Amino acid sequence: TAGALAYRTPASTLVDLEGRTAVPGFNDNHLHAVATGDYFSKPNLQGLDRDRIVEKLLAVVSTLGARDPLYAFGWDYPACPGPHRRILDRHFPERPVALFQYSGHAAWVNTAFLKKLKVTEKTPDPPGGKIERDARGRPTGILKDKAAFPLHFKRFLGMNLRRGLRTELVDKALRLFRESGITSVQDNTWFPMTVTHYNRLKRMGKLSVRISCWSYGEIGWARYWLEHKRFDPLWVRKGPRKFFIDGTFSTRTAMLSEHYRGEPENFGLPSISPPALRREIRKGIRQRRQLAFHAIGDRAIHEFMNTLERFKDHKRQIRKLRFRLEHAQLIAPQDLERLADWGILLAVQPSALVDFEKDRRLLGEERARRAYPLGTVLKAGIPLSFGSDVPGESKFNPLELIHMAVNRESGERISARDALCAYTRGSAYAEFMEAEKGTLMPGKLADITVLSEDPIGCPPDRIRHIRTIMTLTGGKIVYRACHAPPDHVS
Repeated sequence: TAGALAYRTPASTLVDLEGRTAVPGFNDNHLHAVATGDYFSKPNLQGLDRDRIVEKLLAVVSTLGARDPLYAFGWDYPACPGPHRRILDRHFPERPVALFQYSGHAAWVNTAFLKKLKVTEKTPDPPGGKIERDARGRPTGILKDKAAFPLHFKRFLGMNLRRGLRTELVDKALRLFRESGITSVQDNTWFPMTVTHYNRLKRMGKLSVRISCWSYGEIGWARYWLEHKRFDPLWVRKGPRKFFIDGTFSTRTAMLSEHYRGEPENFGLPSISPPALRREIRKGIRQRRQLAFHAIGDRAIHEFMNTLERFKDHKRQIRKLRFRLEHAQLIAPQDLERLADWGILLAVQPSALVDFEKDRRLLGEERARRAYPLGTVLKAGIPLSFGSDVPGESKFNPLELIHMAVNRESGERISARDALCAYTRGSAYAEFMEAEKGTLMPGKLADITVLSEDPIGCPPDRIRHIRTIMTLTGGKIVYRACHAPPDHVS
């Protein structure tokens, strides 16, 4: 307190936290900001069976224009087994309907949407994707990974191109972030017009979080345009270039070294060819670009590390570039030492810990128990950062995610201190900003989150009940709960 008061000026505002806890502002290592605003604006189907899904869709369809497609999010196989286009066709024979699975890596569409996408019995599976078919070869309405990409791309492009809609969705996302104590986000931006939007908010003094903007490596024009936009070193920064190596557990497309439980022929689905992966790594090294790779299964990570071995002459440079693996939910024990040796960062999301029983049904008991190996990763000396992947995962409140990492029923649980560090200092390191933020020290950015209780000092089972009292970004109060302490003007 005495040290802080030395900087007091007539313009200063003093706030007595009355015993509450100040921590570095939370830094979400991986999310989709515009899509977050969209996700929380659409019907949420999480945990619903087929009948309740249809019921919810019928309740909202009257709010749409006569020709508008109907979108909703969050259905998943445990609650809704056997999704099929015929279920949707009975109630929506003309209107295109697209329901995105919990992970975002699959879409359930009706016949009208299949026609819109020009998907027929003769349409081949795209590389890295799968069109589910019945015994007669007819599409069932389930599109996985790259097969769902045209649907995602058109929708994402519309959200980012339409200025009014983009403004609405970004404003909603920023409000959710600051209410949760998040002062920095590492955003799958993908489209250059959204970088322009963030810069505009910064000039107007309305940007309440710092944003690093990622490009998507497979959309060439958007990647080039985004990476040549004007950026701000502290507020709107150029982030990594992103690629997908595999899919997800829940869609049974994450690449595994052993088959999925109950599917002896299914080891997952690669999203990028080995030559393309080598080409992009070579390009990243040459252009001195940080690269981020979506890799969930142990085989995806193992093959990625095998690919890196081809670049031994550039190992020192790769370490400096801080290549990232996003999610990294299952890791072969023999790859831990290699990850540490190459300085590969793991950007993980505790939000994926939401359903152990589902993982057990997909992976079997043994693999489910060693999945999400947070404690092992820290012991191996691998840099670890935390985030949410919202809306790929539905939970994004940092305190709830820290709770999930600390209180899981597994030997892979970690301490509250380690979890808090992963959400602050670890995420700052993942974006080369550890000298500017991630800890509360003189000379660093005044990005501060005030909590109702100390997550390190309180009993672990109380962490999920801690609330954000106040959020400050750049020394400016951007969120104050109704029960926050009052200001005392000096």
